[in-house]
Amino acid sequence: MGESSKLEIINKRVLLRLDLNVPVFEGKILSDFRISKSIPMIKNLLQKKNKVILLSHFGRPQEGKYDESFSLNIICKKLESLIGENITFCKDWINGIDFKNNDIVLCENVRFQVGEKENSSKLSMKIAALGDVFVFDAFGVSHRKEASTYGISDFLETYPGDLLKDEILNANKLVNSPPRPMTTIISGAKISTKLTLIKKLLDKSDNIILGGGILNTFLAAMDHEIGNSLVEKSFISEAKDILASEASKKIIMPIDVTTSSEADLDKPQMKYISMVQSGDRILDIGKETINYYIKIINKSSTIFWNGPLGYVEKSPYDNGTKMLSRAIASSTAYSVVGGGDTIPIIEDLGIQDEFSCLSTGGGSLLKYIEGEKLPVLERLGIYKL
Repeated sequence: MGESSKLEIINKRVLLRLDLNVPVFEGKILSDFRISKSIPMIKNLLQKKNKVILLSHFGRPQEGKYDESFSLNIICKKLESLIGENITFCKDWINGIDFKNNDIVLCENVRFQVGEKENSSKLSMKIAALGDVFVFDAFGVSHRKEASTYGISDFLETYPGDLLKDEILNANKLVNSPPRPMTTIISGAKISTKLTLIKKLLDKSDNIILGGGILNTFLAAMDHEIGNSLVEKSFISEAKDILASEASKKIIMPIDVTTSSEADLDKPQMKYISMVQSGDRILDIGKETINYYIKIINKSSTIFWNGPLGYVEKSPYDNGTKMLSRAIASSTAYSVVGGGDTIPIIEDLGIQDEFSCLSTGGGSLLKYIEGEKLPVLERLGIYKL
């Protein structure tokens, strides 16, 4: 394995595995963030007279069955407009590729191929036969041991892409030597999916801010009334154990929250934690809490953020997320946002360039921070970079 920045890949057919799995609703791309982040590596290869074969998944279709709703054709059109190059979209690519006088081919969804998810050696060999070298630049699927992410490396010389290495450098800074004080913001529907992350970052952070169902579970563990709010009751005992630990003093609880009744989301109410009633739903942090958290952000040297703080699909329950986004963007802290639903909100605000790193990683970034060894990164020798 090699490092792509030290390698002159010239005049080759390059298989480039990307993560173009972007959110799409009713035929419209909601965020082109991952597509845009893929472009510099593609251009790098084109400048060196390579033919570039792009591989990606999109959604979770049934293997062996074509489904237009999971087609990468919509992604191809968007990428073509962003990169300013003609791209050949190849629906039936596994047995050979026709570039049609272009230098870039985007292959149809790799998950339509039987054997992709089980890392079939037969499929890996067929994909590898299409190129001369393999460049992996899809941090978001580095935890998946599949044919197009892992298996190809059995048959082709393989290199980490530039975006992947940037992601790892930023992740390592968080894990190994974050400038202090460090504030971590962790939110989401379920504490069960981020329990290991919370425990890991309690040791590394000076402040932990919680949101969403995770916050509600901790509030319930503290015997606060949370009404009909989203909560994982089976993990309340786990939250109590964390709150009983010495490190729990780093967890910054909210002063007030924004609630609604079960029946009427159009009537938000700001309430102190002690005033939440049995019929309420906690859907965001409150104004006093926002101001309190902004003061903490302004004193931080490192900020890691994963997950929006409220029910961002409906205004005004996106206010906490938007206000903290602006505060982090205007701060001098080294800031990393860990993928997920937070990035589209930051893009909508037009402040994406004000953050140190907006990660394409999502789940893979969280696993990396938790200390889990990711199979593709191990194979690439990326941990030695």
